Amino acid sequence: MSIAPAESSPLSQSRRHLPSSVTEGNTNTALPGSVLAQFLKLRGRNIIEACGALWYTTPGRFLMSLPYDAMLDPDPGEVRGMIRETGVFGARFPSLKWTGLESGLYVLRKRNYDIESLHTKHRPRVRHALRHFEVRHAEKAELLDQGWTLNLSTMIRQGRYDPEFGDRRRWEKFVEAAFACPEIEFPAAFSGRRMAAYMATCRERRWLQILHQMSRQEDLSNFPNHLLTYIVTRQATTDVSLEAVCYGYVPLFAADGLHEYKQRFGYEMAPHRSAIQLHPALNPVLNQAIVRAAVRFARRLRRESQQLETIETVLEGARLSRPSFNQC
Repeated sequence: MSIAPAESSPLSQSRRHLPSSVTEGNTNTALPGSVLAQFLKLRGRNIIEACGALWYTTPGRFLMSLPYDAMLDPDPGEVRGMIRETGVFGARFPSLKWTGLESGLYVLRKRNYDIESLHTKHRPRVRHALRHFEVRHAEKAELLDQGWTLNLSTMIRQGRYDPEFGDRRRWEKFVEAAFACPEIEFPAAFSGRRMAAYMATCRERRWLQILHQMSRQEDLSNFPNHLLTYIVTRQATTDVSLEAVCYGYVPLFAADGLHEYKQRFGYEMAPHRSAIQLHPALNPVLNQAIVRAAVRFARRLRRESQQLETIETVLEGARLSRPSFNQC
């Protein structure tokens, strides 16, 4: 089955799409990551500028640097000072010069991309999905209602719960924040008026960041996620204002299926090290072998717990992370 040219895709006709000149004009005088920082701020996250970068607070009271593709090499004393002043548990950032957890970003840089670019197992799934769904941008009302339903379905399937996506009022705040930021969009797969899957994406500085992806359990047999990933990726590779697509970090918990899924769509893992620094008051307490052993024991009792696995990974990252050379 042939795929319609990307220029005729409903995604290319989005009323919220900004020309590259406008997007670049808005960000040339701002720090990298400002677009995503504004979206996070409107959702209630604290945003700070420190160590030459922007940072936001996560629900777990950690600071994460922005943008995700910017490699940092901060002074350790400045990082500790930032953590003290903000009162968070710690900070995490990507680096090529610090030691830390082996990690990476899933990236696809601009190149010729069509259905033949996919793994042989994904091609028939995308063709199948084309017979069942169309891809277009979701409207606000559709996200407030059906998007919330897809959030709950996805989190139940994955055995997790994020209040920002599960609590109705917090989800409404998320959607309102997104529609106040022209660079945030929601491509979605529909069967008629029924939403089967959606993405939240962010355009900034010639990158498209895929931030979130949710889907409805009942529709998975028709592969809406596969179609959505393919269409969004193909559209991005034909967009002259974009250089690359980022499909997120390697997570802090095991996700072999997710890794394979992204690679089969042509994404490559651009390696870096994930550096983690704990609050100076917490580091002497938590960064000890006996604490790590206790967490490992708890994990043996609850092997399915992503939360415990994430805690174990964070503690290991704190143990490993330091500058790889003396800083002046």
